[in-house]
This record gives sequence, structure tokens and C-alpha cells, in this order.
Amino acid sequence: PIPPGPKVVRMPTQDAWVKYRDWGKEYGELVYLSDRNTLIINKSEVAIDLLEKRARIYSDRIMTPIMKLCGLETIFGLLNYSEKWRRARRNFQQLFRQAAISRFYPVQYSKTNELLRKLLVAPDDFMNHTMALSQGPVYSAIYGLEVRSEDPLAQKAVQVMFAIGQAILSGAFPVLEQFPFLRYMPSWFPGCGIQQFANQCRKGIEEIDTIPFNIAVNNLKSGTGTSPIAELVAKKPTQIEAVKAMGIASYVGETCCFSVVVFLIYMLSICLHPDIQIKGQEEIDRVIGKDRLPTFEDRPSMPYIEAIYHEVMRLDPAIPLDNAYGLPHASTEDDFYYGYYIPEGCTVIPNIWLVAMNRDPDVYAEPDKFMPSHFIDSTNTINDIYAYGFGRRVCAGRYMADNTIWLTIASVLATFTLGKAKDEKGNEIDIPGEYTNQFLRHPKPYRSSITPRNQRAKDLILATVAQ
Repeated sequence: PIPPGPKVVRMPTQDAWVKYRDWGKEYGELVYLSDRNTLIINKSEVAIDLLEKRARIYSDRIMTPIMKLCGLETIFGLLNYSEKWRRARRNFQQLFRQAAISRFYPVQYSKTNELLRKLLVAPDDFMNHTMALSQGPVYSAIYGLEVRSEDPLAQKAVQVMFAIGQAILSGAFPVLEQFPFLRYMPSWFPGCGIQQFANQCRKGIEEIDTIPFNIAVNNLKSGTGTSPIAELVAKKPTQIEAVKAMGIASYVGETCCFSVVVFLIYMLSICLHPDIQIKGQEEIDRVIGKDRLPTFEDRPSMPYIEAIYHEVMRLDPAIPLDNAYGLPHASTEDDFYYGYYIPEGCTVIPNIWLVAMNRDPDVYAEPDKFMPSHFIDSTNTINDIYAYGFGRRVCAGRYMADNTIWLTIASVLATFTLGKAKDEKGNEIDIPGEYTNQFLRHPKPYRSSITPRNQRAKDLILATVAQ
């Protein structure tokens, strides 16, 4: 038999992970939507069994009509499980494997310091500062280009990232799913405004992938500069189009957006838990003192900072449904799991957010509370919270994202004190703690207090200008 589940015509688009949880309570850890050939996984052990141990079967992707319209079929993270994907992944691993990412350290330090300076000058605009910095590391580290947050290319990239997120959100375009032929109609045809969205998305992807690529390659040829992507092309001149078509800016840009959103979630969590902030600052002061900023070399010596980072990733994941682009897996052949039949071509969605995974009470005591002790008092590691996806479709940029998130958290914790803002009478203003329902789920705007810990911290931040 197939796994049990409800009859569903339209997928939920508002807090889908909550609906999937509710279905899990009713039907079990496997929920099958027969009308859509979709399987929802509500238990970590099942996700491991299928997506990790049977990765050969469950590593494909689904390409919906809107995704095709938007030109997403060329982006590495969305490629079908094929030889083309395997070649692209090998190229990605040359740039982003764990042993190679130390070359990105200078850029990560520089961009983190830039954020610290902006928080010092205009703390009330912290959300814009943070989001605006999501693309700078991509262009600096990969293409060797200095692109500031206010530059048109960086702003275009942020727009494209959110457009991609909207395009891959399951059920976001129900009309096109119900009437696929609309993808062939002109944009002026009634009901085809979606064509305009798709055309803008496709054009934006081409711009952010092609423009920096061409500049980087030309800089290497002219001897005016080098970069990892240009070096990769130089090593593989016969594959220049393949490398160009990998959609590195799109894929890594989405990864950096993910990193930024995780940091925004951290800021909200710390504002609501000042006791955890104090403990984190005490560890930083004890390990590195107050005369310098944290470095990657300090990371192994600061387990509580690591635990804070892990807990942020666990409690409120930026992408609550399978990470690594938030895109479901798909099966390439029929399979059986504990007597249940899973058909070929089945869309498989692991519910990362669900109580049964990140909020499993059997694994995490008081799972709905923000408690870094979940990782201090147990043997859990970052892999146990599936922050970057499963199996062979795990995020290829995870090491770069991991370093970016950790360094930003540690640096801000070392230099600033975050808390609730106060009104004109000196009373604290409550923080609702509400989140958006976008692909990259992040806190809604709120007021907070961001102040330097002391004069020494302020001096450290200002000193980064000369670095």
C-alpha cells in the first residue's frame, strides 16, 4: 500500500511546514498526497533512511512549469540527477570543498567588519545593513570583484534571489500548475501576468551570472586581476560554457542570502534571551580577551558560541522544508519502505521545521525553547539538525555559509549588546517575534537596541577601517 494521507488539490503556501506537521499527527511520519504524488517526511530517521542511505534513488529534482519559465533549469542546485549535475558538482567542489574555503577568509573578515561599522553608525537600520551585505562576499570571493551593497548588481542579485525563492515555493502559482499550457501564452493574454514575472526572473539570473563571469575572465586575460572562477576556466578552457552555465552567482548568492537570514534570526533570538548573550560574551572574553576580534582559529575553543549557532539553526530554520535551496527531492524509481510503496517520480519533502525533526522532544528537552544547552549537554552536532539538506543534494556551499554565519555571530557578540528598544518613557518595547512566510523565512521588522559593549569594542570596530 501507499503511505496514508489526505486528498489535497492545492498545496499550502502559508506556513506549509505547520500543515505538514498537523498531517503527520493524523497520518504518521510518512504522509502521501496521492493527488500530487508527493511524500512528506516527518521523522529524521526516515529522512536519513531514504535521502541519505538510498540517495541513489532519492537525489533527483522536480522542475515545475514556473521554474522552467524562469530559467531555473540551468542552476546547479536545481539540475536533475544526471551526469551534467555530477560534472557541475565536481566543479563546485573545486571551489567550495572544505579544504579550499580558507581562501575566502579575507573576504569574510572584510565583509563582517563592514557590517560591524554599519551597525555602529546606524544601528536602527540593522535589517537593511544585514540583507544588503548578502551578495558582497559572492562577488569578492568568487569573481574577485569589489561590489558594495549599494551597487546595482548587488541590489539586482538580492531581487533575483527572492524571485527564485518565490518560483520554487510549492503551490505558489496554482493557476499555472492547473493549466500548464499558460506557459506558452504571451504575457498580454488574460491571466498570463505570470509571464512578466518569469521573464524578469530569467533576465535577472542571466545578468547576475553572466556579467561578473565575463568581467572575471577578461581580468585574468588582461592580467588586471585573478579570481577562483577565472582560474577554474583557465584550467578547463574546453568547459568554459559549462562553467558559465553552472549559475554560480545564483546558487552561491542564495546560500549567502541564507547565511544573512540565519544571522537575522540570531539577532532576534538574542534580543529575546539576554542571559544567553551574557554567557556568550563571557566565553569570548575568557578565550580571546577584549583586545581583538574573533577569528576562525578561535572557533574550536568557544563551544558555547558554537552551541548558540547550532541552536539558531535548529529552532527556527531559515528554510523550514528541505534546505539546499528548499527544493524537494524526487525518486527516480519505484521503492518500498517498511511495506509502503513509493512510486517513481514521487516528490519527497522532508519537513525540517517539524517537531518530529528539529523539535523532537525525544532528542531535545523543551524543544520549543531557545536553549544552547541542547548542544552543550548532549552529543548532538550541526549535522544532526540537517541545516544544509540531505544526501547527495546537500548544499555544496555549506562550508562557506557555515563560516560566514559563525564569524558574524561571534563578531557581533564580541562587540555589541543587543536588546529590546525603549520608548520615550524608558519602558522596553515588546518584540512580537513574528516571521515572514517567504521562501527565506526571516523575522518581520522590529525595533531593537544595538549598542557597543564598551569603548574598547567601539575602538576595535573603528580600527577595521584601516585593515
